Amino acid sequence: MGTVATEKALPVSPAADAEKRPGELRFQMQLLGVAVTVGLVLQLAGPWWVRAIFERVKLDSFSALSGILAALSTSILAHELGHLVAAWCLHYEILGGGLGPFQYERQQGNGIFLYDPKNWFRCSVSAVARDFGAGWRERTMVLVAAGPCATLALLIAAARFAFYRQGWLNGFWGCCAEVSFFLFMLGLIPNSRSAAVRNDARLLLELFRNSADAREMFVCQQAIQLALRGIRPEEYPPALMLEMAGFQGRPYTNLMVSRRMVEWATDSGDVAAAGSWQQHALAASKKCSFREANRTLAEAACFDVLFGGDRGAARGKFAEVDFDRLFPPTLAERARAARLIACDLPQRAPAHILRAQYHLPLGIAYYNYERVLLEKLHCLALTHCAGI
Repeated sequence: MGTVATEKALPVSPAADAEKRPGELRFQMQLLGVAVTVGLVLQLAGPWWVRAIFERVKLDSFSALSGILAALSTSILAHELGHLVAAWCLHYEILGGGLGPFQYERQQGNGIFLYDPKNWFRCSVSAVARDFGAGWRERTMVLVAAGPCATLALLIAAARFAFYRQGWLNGFWGCCAEVSFFLFMLGLIPNSRSAAVRNDARLLLELFRNSADAREMFVCQQAIQLALRGIRPEEYPPALMLEMAGFQGRPYTNLMVSRRMVEWATDSGDVAAAGSWQQHALAASKKCSFREANRTLAEAACFDVLFGGDRGAARGKFAEVDFDRLFPPTLAERARAARLIACDLPQRAPAHILRAQYHLPLGIAYYNYERVLLEKLHCLALTHCAGI
């Protein structure tokens, strides 16, 4: 398995290089133009009940503005609840989610709460399939479609309630109806395939076509599920590892694939292959979020200490790592221990190694691999202590 898989190095995706922020901004401005045009047409020439609802949306007071903000938040929340309920009903594994600036993420039994002040009006749900057998694509299409369906349901309910409520609630339900209408209609327009985040319409279109992007979603979810199932890396399915070895896609998928390949090669004793895949992971992480790039840099620095014997390179990488934002906790403690060894302070490393071991759950095969890394790190610390 090792020879075949490592012969196909994972290049940085050419498609990833085509991601252009100006293109995304242009698409968003076009959507805004469509929204304004549709709104004007409906307000001037739409059915009487649509014009009646639109007339309830006013911007002439603080109460009216608060109603609009509440309606926007409600519409976004309803959309994501649709995805969440569908994921639960379809037996997907929930990895986390976000409500405005508050986010929660779970990995291998460890959870973390995050705060991002830039995302006040954004909700998200992250889930991965437990079963990748027949019907995976159809179930995923149902999960993706559940969000727009929830938005449509809120639109119908809000339009009905708007005629039976008075005062602030009257304006609130009118705003909900209008906001949900625009979210639903504009959500039917697929954004660019190269967009940083593909919308529901784009995901549904690619899944329906069973395109290369749909296959990428499948591979990415499998790569994530390998870690979630707690399988020891040397026991990863050979056929899946062979497929991943020749795979290329968007930066995030490339990063997930590269991580699994590093784990498999390291646990299988192929350090050279692991080093090569670690370089691919670093390249892919530069086009991902800061948290992913930060984690990948810490993992690469640990690899330099454990297997590369290059403490200078490790020190350079550790100098750029934000240790307070590393997750899961065992990685944060392992990275701190490796940094101390790289900085010729091995006598202080065992305390962090013990903390890392404390965070390892019992009875999960994957963590036997992590224990091997910690044992090797401990041996390095003792060796360096003896040489001081």
